[in-house]
Amino acid sequence: MAGDSFQEKTEQPTEKRLEDAKKKGQVAQSKELSTCLIILFLSIFLYFSMSQGFNEMFKIYVSYVKNVNFDLNISNIQEIFSFGLFKWLKIVLPVFGLVFALSIFGNVVQTGFIFSSEAIGVKLEKLNPLEGLKKLLSKRSAVEVLKSIIKIVIVTYIAYNIILKELPYMLSLSSQDIKSIVGYCGKAIFSIALKVSIIMLFITCLDFFYQKWQHKKDLMMTQQEIKEEYKEREGNPLIKSRIRSLQREMSRRRMIEDVKKADVIVTNPTTFAVALSYKIGEMPAPMVVAKGAGFVSEKIKEVARKHGIPLVENKPLARGLYYSVKIGAYIPEQFYVVVAELLAAIYKEKKTVTL
Repeated sequence: MAGDSFQEKTEQPTEKRLEDAKKKGQVAQSKELSTCLIILFLSIFLYFSMSQGFNEMFKIYVSYVKNVNFDLNISNIQEIFSFGLFKWLKIVLPVFGLVFALSIFGNVVQTGFIFSSEAIGVKLEKLNPLEGLKKLLSKRSAVEVLKSIIKIVIVTYIAYNIILKELPYMLSLSSQDIKSIVGYCGKAIFSIALKVSIIMLFITCLDFFYQKWQHKKDLMMTQQEIKEEYKEREGNPLIKSRIRSLQREMSRRRMIEDVKKADVIVTNPTTFAVALSYKIGEMPAPMVVAKGAGFVSEKIKEVARKHGIPLVENKPLARGLYYSVKIGAYIPEQFYVVVAELLAAIYKEKKTVTL
Protein backbone atom coordinates (compact mmCIF):
# COMPACT_ATOMS: atom_id res chain seq x y z
CA MET A 1 0.00 0.00 0.00
CA ALA A 2 1.18 3.50 -0.79
CA GLY A 3 0.59 4.76 2.75
CA ASP A 4 2.81 2.06 4.28
CA SER A 5 6.00 3.78 3.15
CA PHE A 6 5.11 6.77 5.37
CA GLN A 7 4.65 4.68 8.51
CA GLU A 8 7.16 5.24 11.26
CA LYS A 9 9.57 2.37 11.88
CA THR A 10 8.90 1.74 15.56
CA GLU A 11 9.20 -2.07 15.74
CA GLN A 12 12.38 -3.97 16.53
CA PRO A 13 13.62 -6.15 13.62
CA THR A 14 12.45 -9.74 13.72
CA GLU A 15 14.80 -12.73 13.69
CA LYS A 16 13.89 -13.34 10.05
CA ARG A 17 14.75 -9.74 9.14
CA LEU A 18 18.12 -10.00 10.90
CA GLU A 19 18.81 -13.38 9.27
CA ASP A 20 17.93 -12.06 5.80
CA ALA A 21 20.26 -9.09 6.34
CA LYS A 22 23.03 -11.46 7.46
CA LYS A 23 22.62 -13.52 4.28
CA LYS A 24 23.13 -10.31 2.29
CA GLY A 25 26.31 -9.57 4.23
CA GLN A 26 24.70 -6.75 6.22
CA VAL A 27 26.06 -7.23 9.73
CA ALA A 28 27.14 -5.01 12.61
CA GLN A 29 30.91 -4.76 12.76
CA SER A 30 33.69 -2.27 13.38
CA LYS A 31 36.04 -2.32 10.39
CA GLU A 32 38.93 -1.04 12.52
CA LEU A 33 38.98 -3.98 14.95
CA SER A 34 41.15 -6.15 12.70
CA THR A 35 43.55 -3.23 12.15
CA CYS A 36 43.86 -2.59 15.89
CA LEU A 37 44.51 -6.25 16.62
CA ILE A 38 47.12 -6.42 13.85
CA ILE A 39 48.95 -3.33 15.15
CA LEU A 40 48.82 -4.53 18.76
CA PHE A 41 49.93 -8.14 18.33
CA LEU A 42 52.28 -7.44 15.43
CA SER A 43 54.06 -4.82 17.54
CA ILE A 44 54.48 -7.30 20.40
CA PHE A 45 55.58 -10.05 17.99
CA LEU A 46 58.14 -7.85 16.24
CA TYR A 47 59.46 -6.46 19.53
CA PHE A 48 60.34 -9.93 20.79
CA SER A 49 61.45 -11.36 17.44
CA MET A 50 63.32 -8.33 16.11
CA SER A 51 66.74 -9.57 17.21
CA GLN A 52 66.12 -12.94 15.58
CA GLY A 53 65.06 -11.21 12.39
CA PHE A 54 68.21 -9.08 12.30
CA ASN A 55 70.34 -12.19 12.86
CA GLU A 56 68.71 -13.91 9.90
CA MET A 57 69.20 -10.81 7.71
CA PHE A 58 72.85 -10.63 8.81
CA LYS A 59 73.35 -14.28 7.81
CA ILE A 60 72.01 -13.48 4.36
CA TYR A 61 74.35 -10.51 4.09
CA VAL A 62 77.39 -12.56 5.21
CA SER A 63 76.51 -15.32 2.79
CA TYR A 64 76.40 -12.95 -0.15
CA VAL A 65 79.62 -11.19 0.88
CA LYS A 66 81.45 -14.50 1.15
CA ASN A 67 80.37 -15.42 -2.34
CA VAL A 68 81.23 -12.14 -4.06
CA ASN A 69 83.96 -13.84 -6.06
CA PHE A 70 82.17 -17.14 -6.63
CA ASP A 71 82.31 -18.82 -10.02
CA LEU A 72 79.37 -17.66 -12.13
CA ASN A 73 77.46 -20.83 -13.00
CA ILE A 74 73.89 -22.04 -12.76
CA SER A 75 74.55 -24.33 -9.76
CA ASN A 76 76.09 -21.57 -7.63
CA ILE A 77 73.40 -19.04 -8.55
CA GLN A 78 70.64 -21.51 -7.63
CA GLU A 79 72.33 -22.33 -4.32
CA ILE A 80 72.70 -18.66 -3.27
CA PHE A 81 69.17 -17.82 -4.46
CA SER A 82 67.65 -20.78 -2.57
CA PHE A 83 69.52 -19.87 0.61
CA GLY A 84 68.41 -16.21 0.42
CA LEU A 85 64.81 -17.14 -0.38
CA PHE A 86 64.62 -19.60 2.50
CA LYS A 87 66.00 -17.07 4.99
CA TRP A 88 63.68 -14.34 3.67
CA LEU A 89 60.63 -16.60 3.98
CA LYS A 90 61.71 -17.56 7.49
CA ILE A 91 61.56 -13.87 8.46
CA VAL A 92 58.47 -12.79 6.50
CA LEU A 93 56.06 -15.76 6.66
CA PRO A 94 55.43 -15.59 10.46
CA VAL A 95 54.58 -11.90 10.06
CA PHE A 96 52.24 -12.51 7.12
CA GLY A 97 50.69 -15.50 8.89
CA LEU A 98 49.99 -13.44 12.00
CA VAL A 99 48.47 -10.59 9.97
CA PHE A 100 46.27 -13.02 8.02
CA ALA A 101 45.09 -14.83 11.19
CA LEU A 102 44.32 -11.58 13.03
CA SER A 103 42.43 -10.10 10.07
CA ILE A 104 40.16 -13.18 9.95
CA PHE A 105 39.80 -13.34 13.74
CA GLY A 106 38.82 -9.65 13.89
CA ASN A 107 35.86 -10.28 11.56
CA VAL A 108 34.82 -13.70 12.89
CA VAL A 109 34.74 -12.56 16.53
CA GLN A 110 32.19 -9.88 15.57
CA THR A 111 29.92 -11.63 13.08
CA GLY A 112 30.81 -15.33 13.04
CA PHE A 113 31.51 -17.16 9.80
CA ILE A 114 29.53 -15.57 6.97
CA PHE A 115 29.66 -16.20 3.25
CA SER A 116 27.32 -14.06 1.20
CA SER A 117 27.25 -14.27 -2.59
CA GLU A 118 25.04 -11.15 -2.65
CA ALA A 119 27.62 -9.11 -0.76
CA ILE A 120 30.40 -9.87 -3.28
CA GLY A 121 28.14 -9.54 -6.32
CA VAL A 122 28.26 -6.51 -8.61
CA LYS A 123 25.30 -4.18 -8.14
CA LEU A 124 24.62 -1.46 -10.69
CA GLU A 125 23.18 0.91 -8.08
CA LYS A 126 26.62 1.00 -6.45
CA LEU A 127 27.96 2.60 -9.63
CA ASN A 128 25.31 5.34 -9.55
CA PRO A 129 27.05 8.70 -8.80
CA LEU A 130 23.90 10.09 -7.16
CA GLU A 131 23.71 7.17 -4.76
CA GLY A 132 27.38 7.62 -3.95
CA LEU A 133 26.82 11.33 -3.28
CA LYS A 134 23.90 10.57 -0.98
CA LYS A 135 26.06 8.18 1.03
CA LEU A 136 28.86 10.75 1.14
CA LEU A 137 26.53 13.39 2.60
CA SER A 138 24.70 11.01 4.95
CA LYS A 139 24.74 10.99 8.75
CA ARG A 140 26.70 7.73 8.70
CA SER A 141 29.48 9.33 6.63
CA ALA A 142 29.62 12.26 9.04
CA VAL A 143 30.06 9.85 11.95
CA GLU A 144 32.83 8.00 10.11
CA VAL A 145 34.65 11.29 9.39
CA LEU A 146 34.32 12.27 13.06
CA LYS A 147 35.75 8.92 14.14
CA SER A 148 38.69 9.33 11.77
CA ILE A 149 39.41 12.80 13.14
CA ILE A 150 39.31 11.48 16.72
CA LYS A 151 41.74 8.70 15.81
CA ILE A 152 44.17 11.11 14.15
CA VAL A 153 44.04 13.42 17.18
CA ILE A 154 44.69 10.52 19.56
CA VAL A 155 47.63 9.15 17.54
CA THR A 156 49.12 12.63 17.19
CA TYR A 157 48.71 13.36 20.90
CA ILE A 158 50.34 10.07 21.96
CA ALA A 159 53.22 10.47 19.51
CA TYR A 160 53.72 14.11 20.57
CA ASN A 161 53.89 13.21 24.29
CA ILE A 162 56.33 10.36 23.70
CA ILE A 163 58.57 12.50 21.48
CA LEU A 164 58.42 15.39 23.96
CA LYS A 165 59.37 13.06 26.80
CA GLU A 166 62.21 11.43 24.84
CA LEU A 167 63.46 14.61 23.15
CA PRO A 168 66.49 15.13 25.45
CA TYR A 169 67.66 11.58 24.81
CA MET A 170 66.93 11.83 21.08
CA LEU A 171 69.18 14.89 20.81
CA SER A 172 72.04 12.87 22.27
CA LEU A 173 71.66 10.00 19.76
CA SER A 174 74.25 11.56 17.44
CA SER A 175 76.97 10.48 19.85
CA GLN A 176 75.68 6.91 20.12
CA ASP A 177 76.68 3.92 18.00
CA ILE A 178 74.41 2.43 15.33
CA LYS A 179 73.30 -0.47 17.52
CA SER A 180 72.13 1.86 20.30
CA ILE A 181 70.31 4.14 17.85
CA VAL A 182 68.50 1.24 16.17
CA GLY A 183 67.61 -0.29 19.54
CA TYR A 184 66.25 3.01 20.86
CA CYS A 185 64.21 3.67 17.69
CA GLY A 186 62.74 0.17 17.89
CA LYS A 187 61.69 0.67 21.53
CA ALA A 188 60.20 4.11 20.77
CA ILE A 189 58.20 2.80 17.82
CA PHE A 190 57.01 -0.17 19.89
CA SER A 191 55.95 2.14 22.72
CA ILE A 192 53.95 4.36 20.34
CA ALA A 193 52.35 1.41 18.53
CA LEU A 194 51.44 -0.34 21.80
CA LYS A 195 49.82 2.71 23.40
CA VAL A 196 48.01 3.70 20.21
CA SER A 197 46.69 0.19 19.56
CA ILE A 198 45.42 -0.27 23.16
CA ILE A 199 43.55 3.05 23.13
CA MET A 200 42.28 2.43 19.61
CA LEU A 201 41.11 -1.04 20.65
CA PHE A 202 39.02 0.56 23.39
CA ILE A 203 37.56 3.07 20.92
CA THR A 204 36.90 0.25 18.43
CA CYS A 205 34.94 -1.71 21.05
CA LEU A 206 32.77 1.36 21.64
CA ASP A 207 32.40 1.69 17.86
CA PHE A 208 31.30 -1.95 17.62
CA PHE A 209 28.46 -1.37 20.09
CA TYR A 210 27.51 1.78 18.17
CA GLN A 211 27.51 -0.16 14.88
CA LYS A 212 25.34 -2.85 16.47
CA TRP A 213 22.85 -0.22 17.65
CA GLN A 214 22.89 1.50 14.25
CA HIS A 215 22.46 -1.82 12.43
CA LYS A 216 19.33 -2.67 14.43
CA LYS A 217 18.03 0.85 13.96
CA ASP A 218 18.49 0.59 10.18
CA LEU A 219 16.57 -2.70 10.16
CA MET A 220 13.66 -1.48 12.29
CA MET A 221 10.25 -2.21 10.81
CA THR A 222 6.83 -0.66 10.53
CA GLN A 223 3.81 -2.47 11.94
CA GLN A 224 2.68 -3.17 8.38
CA GLU A 225 6.03 -4.82 7.58
CA ILE A 226 5.62 -7.01 10.67
CA LYS A 227 2.17 -8.06 9.47
CA GLU A 228 3.41 -8.74 5.92
CA GLU A 229 6.28 -10.86 7.23
CA TYR A 230 3.88 -12.82 9.43
CA LYS A 231 1.64 -13.44 6.42
CA GLU A 232 4.63 -14.55 4.37
CA ARG A 233 5.81 -16.91 7.10
CA GLU A 234 2.48 -18.26 8.30
CA GLY A 235 0.49 -17.82 5.10
CA ASN A 236 -2.40 -15.51 4.31
CA PRO A 237 -5.10 -16.03 6.99
CA LEU A 238 -7.89 -15.78 4.39
CA ILE A 239 -6.28 -18.41 2.18
CA LYS A 240 -5.57 -20.68 5.16
CA SER A 241 -9.16 -20.27 6.32
CA ARG A 242 -10.41 -21.16 2.84
CA ILE A 243 -8.17 -24.24 2.72
CA ARG A 244 -9.41 -25.39 6.14
CA SER A 245 -12.99 -24.82 4.98
CA LEU A 246 -12.41 -26.95 1.86
CA GLN A 247 -10.74 -29.65 3.94
CA ARG A 248 -13.71 -29.74 6.32
CA GLU A 249 -16.09 -29.93 3.37
CA MET A 250 -14.17 -32.85 1.82
CA SER A 251 -14.06 -34.61 5.18
CA ARG A 252 -17.80 -34.07 5.59
CA ARG A 253 -18.48 -35.52 2.14
CA ARG A 254 -16.40 -38.61 2.89
CA MET A 255 -18.23 -39.02 6.19
CA ILE A 256 -21.65 -38.70 4.53
CA GLU A 257 -20.54 -41.31 1.98
CA ASP A 258 -19.60 -43.65 4.85
CA VAL A 259 -23.15 -43.41 6.21
CA LYS A 260 -24.10 -45.95 3.53
CA LYS A 261 -21.95 -48.52 5.38
CA ALA A 262 -23.80 -48.00 8.68
CA ASP A 263 -26.10 -50.58 10.31
CA VAL A 264 -28.06 -48.07 12.40
CA ILE A 265 -28.40 -44.33 12.96
CA VAL A 266 -28.89 -43.28 16.59
CA THR A 267 -30.69 -39.91 16.79
CA ASN A 268 -31.59 -37.28 19.38
CA PRO A 269 -33.87 -36.98 17.23
CA THR A 270 -33.67 -33.26 16.33
CA THR A 271 -30.09 -32.36 17.23
CA PHE A 272 -27.66 -35.29 16.92
CA ALA A 273 -27.24 -38.23 14.59
CA VAL A 274 -24.59 -40.94 15.05
CA ALA A 275 -24.04 -43.70 12.44
CA LEU A 276 -22.83 -47.05 13.80
CA SER A 277 -21.41 -49.99 11.88
CA TYR A 278 -20.64 -53.46 13.19
CA LYS A 279 -19.31 -56.46 11.29
CA ILE A 280 -19.47 -59.61 13.36
CA GLY A 281 -16.10 -61.38 13.41
CA GLU A 282 -14.32 -58.42 11.75
CA MET A 283 -14.68 -55.69 14.37
CA PRO A 284 -13.94 -55.92 18.12
CA ALA A 285 -16.79 -53.47 18.80
CA PRO A 286 -19.24 -51.23 16.92
CA MET A 287 -17.61 -48.27 15.16
CA VAL A 288 -18.82 -44.69 14.73
CA VAL A 289 -18.57 -44.11 10.96
CA ALA A 290 -20.33 -40.72 10.94
CA LYS A 291 -21.80 -38.19 13.32
CA GLY A 292 -23.17 -34.69 13.16
CA ALA A 293 -25.39 -32.02 14.65
CA GLY A 294 -27.91 -29.68 13.09
CA PHE A 295 -27.57 -29.53 9.30
CA VAL A 296 -25.10 -32.43 9.18
CA SER A 297 -27.45 -34.50 11.35
CA GLU A 298 -30.29 -33.95 8.88
CA LYS A 299 -27.98 -34.89 5.98
CA ILE A 300 -27.00 -38.15 7.71
CA LYS A 301 -30.64 -39.06 8.31
CA GLU A 302 -31.54 -38.18 4.71
CA VAL A 303 -28.85 -40.52 3.31
CA ALA A 304 -29.92 -43.24 5.78
CA ARG A 305 -33.53 -43.08 4.63
CA LYS A 306 -32.48 -43.30 0.96
CA HIS A 307 -30.48 -46.47 1.64
CA GLY A 308 -32.92 -48.07 4.05
CA ILE A 309 -30.73 -47.77 7.14
CA PRO A 310 -32.86 -47.81 10.31
CA LEU A 311 -33.04 -44.69 12.50
CA VAL A 312 -33.41 -45.30 16.24
CA GLU A 313 -34.27 -42.54 18.68
CA ASN A 314 -32.24 -42.71 21.88
CA LYS A 315 -31.40 -39.29 23.28
CA PRO A 316 -28.87 -40.28 26.03
CA LEU A 317 -27.04 -42.70 23.72
CA ALA A 318 -26.95 -40.24 20.79
CA ARG A 319 -25.62 -37.44 23.01
CA GLY A 320 -23.09 -39.72 24.73
CA LEU A 321 -21.70 -41.15 21.48
CA TYR A 322 -21.54 -37.72 19.81
CA TYR A 323 -19.46 -36.14 22.57
CA SER A 324 -17.25 -39.07 23.60
CA VAL A 325 -16.41 -41.03 20.42
CA LYS A 326 -14.46 -39.78 17.41
CA ILE A 327 -15.34 -40.71 13.84
CA GLY A 328 -13.59 -43.96 12.89
CA ALA A 329 -13.21 -45.02 16.55
CA TYR A 330 -14.79 -47.99 18.32
CA ILE A 331 -17.33 -47.27 21.03
CA PRO A 332 -16.09 -47.57 24.66
CA GLU A 333 -17.23 -50.36 26.99
CA GLN A 334 -19.74 -48.13 28.79
CA PHE A 335 -21.95 -48.23 25.66
CA TYR A 336 -21.57 -51.96 24.88
CA VAL A 337 -24.79 -53.17 26.53
CA VAL A 338 -27.06 -50.43 25.18
CA VAL A 339 -25.67 -50.65 21.63
CA ALA A 340 -25.72 -54.48 21.70
CA GLU A 341 -29.41 -54.47 22.65
CA LEU A 342 -30.11 -51.90 19.95
CA LEU A 343 -28.29 -53.89 17.24
CA ALA A 344 -29.89 -57.15 18.38
CA ALA A 345 -33.35 -55.61 18.02
CA ILE A 346 -32.49 -54.35 14.53
CA TYR A 347 -31.05 -57.72 13.40
CA LYS A 348 -34.14 -59.47 14.81
CA GLU A 349 -36.43 -57.06 12.97
CA LYS A 350 -34.49 -57.56 9.70
CA LYS A 351 -34.67 -61.32 10.13
CA THR A 352 -38.43 -61.15 10.73
CA VAL A 353 -38.94 -58.96 7.68
CA THR A 354 -36.86 -61.38 5.61
CA LEU A 355 -38.94 -64.38 6.74
